[in-house]
Amino acid sequence: MNLRTIDLNLLPVLEAIYAERSLTRASESLNITQPAVSNALARLRVHFEDPLFVREGRGVKPTAMADALMPAVRDALDRLRAGLEQRSTFEPSRSTRVFNISARDAGAFILAPEIARRLEAEAPGIRIAWSQVQRGAISTELASSRLDLAIDVPGLRGADLERLTLLVTPYACVMARDHPEADTELTMERFIGLRHVVVSSRREGRSYVEEIARAAGHRITPVMRLPHYMPALEIVRHTHLALTTPLPLAQGSGLAVLALPDAFTALDSVLYWRRENAEDPALAWLCDLIVEIADGL
Repeated sequence: MNLRTIDLNLLPVLEAIYAERSLTRASESLNITQPAVSNALARLRVHFEDPLFVREGRGVKPTAMADALMPAVRDALDRLRAGLEQRSTFEPSRSTRVFNISARDAGAFILAPEIARRLEAEAPGIRIAWSQVQRGAISTELASSRLDLAIDVPGLRGADLERLTLLVTPYACVMARDHPEADTELTMERFIGLRHVVVSSRREGRSYVEEIARAAGHRITPVMRLPHYMPALEIVRHTHLALTTPLPLAQGSGLAVLALPDAFTALDSVLYWRRENAEDPALAWLCDLIVEIADGL
């Protein structure tokens, strides 16, 4: 994209048409007239030598060129909005800031619903993009501003990282209610003898369950390994496999929930952000909101 030859005021119009799939709704969201939107689109078409949007029903649909442009356009606009917002008084109710947060499956499950509820009530224009960045890349992603916050295990490296413990989450073992061990007390020996599904965001290396078993002098060979808990819970529901999962996910699952042997301690979830962003009032507001929510759980 040659920034010397394009009016940057056209980019929010491109973003709005892409999001709304309608020139009328785009004009309403931008608070400008529909002829102004049509004129901006005409100029964009000339610049990119592509129609960008074609009629579909009562609205429009993007061309392949528009689909290819949007990630870069949104990223540029989000960064510009964030930079301007940092230098002005932050008003959550008026903000259109986009925050990028990396979180493990369980952390997002526990925190995201209440965060969404609070944003809907207090800051409806704010958007959050959740992802699960590989642990070794989190520090780099925060440094490059591709991430604003991360919620992960303790001990992530990075001299410029600020951190705060958010949650201390106990774990439990779940299995189908007709599992032969569903009504027993789980000793370590019984636990090791189960056929396990494990969840880990990493493609390689030992999961939490395998690490604890190894520390106790045992070995577990999982039947299945998945990156997320939701499919793992469904597998357990229809088999005689067992899953070790954060207790909040186990509760209400409809499965038998068993206490784990004493070797399985609760795990901390830590909130990370880059130290130089500590003065960003929008990010400080979101951090405070997340901490408040975590404290209330």
